[in-house]
Amino acid sequence: MTAFLDDITIYPIKSTRGISLAQSSVAFAGLIGDRRYMLVNSEGKFVTARKDYLLSLIQVEHHGNDKLTLSYQDQQIVIDPDTFTAEYEATVIWKTDVQGQVCGKQYDEWFSRILGKAVRLVYFGDQSSRFTSRRPEQPVAFADGYPFLIASRASLRALAERCPEEVQMERFRPNIVIDGCEAFAEDTWAIFKIGDVVFETIKPCIRCIFTTLNPNTAEKSPQGEPFKTLCQFRQLVEDGKPQGPTFGMNLVALNEGVIKQGDQVKVLEYRTSEMYQDKSKA
Repeated sequence: MTAFLDDITIYPIKSTRGISLAQSSVAFAGLIGDRRYMLVNSEGKFVTARKDYLLSLIQVEHHGNDKLTLSYQDQQIVIDPDTFTAEYEATVIWKTDVQGQVCGKQYDEWFSRILGKAVRLVYFGDQSSRFTSRRPEQPVAFADGYPFLIASRASLRALAERCPEEVQMERFRPNIVIDGCEAFAEDTWAIFKIGDVVFETIKPCIRCIFTTLNPNTAEKSPQGEPFKTLCQFRQLVEDGKPQGPTFGMNLVALNEGVIKQGDQVKVLEYRTSEMYQDKSKA
């Protein structure tokens, strides 16, 4: 069984809809165009669809150089970096301070009307800087913690077999989707190559209630799925303590290059998978 790259997705604005690509250039900070924008509240703290569900319904077209066309129902706007201010402001993503470039009032007003509250759009500009926690030499833009997230179709199928509700890969928002491998094989890949690029696995991605949001309707699962099912068999255990359910692995790139759909996954080094509590076998 040969694993291969099945899909590539970028999310230009954190928490809005993704864009599927046939190929992508890979930079150390992430796929080109991925998580370059973020919404913040009046305190500068990042805003996501974990609470503001409608964000996940905003459709995005990417025109290169981070110029975007956004659509929501009958509302549309073009975001053009050439119109941005030269001002930067302090923003916070989780517990990390990041200087975000102020985009402009016209963009703030557009998002604020949709979400029904005051928000501002910031850009990861030339003066913005952020690094990953476990690899402090590795840059990352506005992604949650690491510049790349990988998951496999087989892992999704394994989850779907257990879950009483339909499960879409979009709920997990991976950049890199693999097929042609066994379920959760990605847990065991330490260093692997796709196309021109060698990736290193850093840690599993602990999931949250974002996974309960239907990507097509922005409605939450009344049963808390698939998060509830993940908790039954993918509960990460460290030092005897549950840390949360995981799906997918966080990565960094060891070089820059191009990846494209159909590229084979060449595993160069393996790792021992983390320990998981499977309550379904109890």
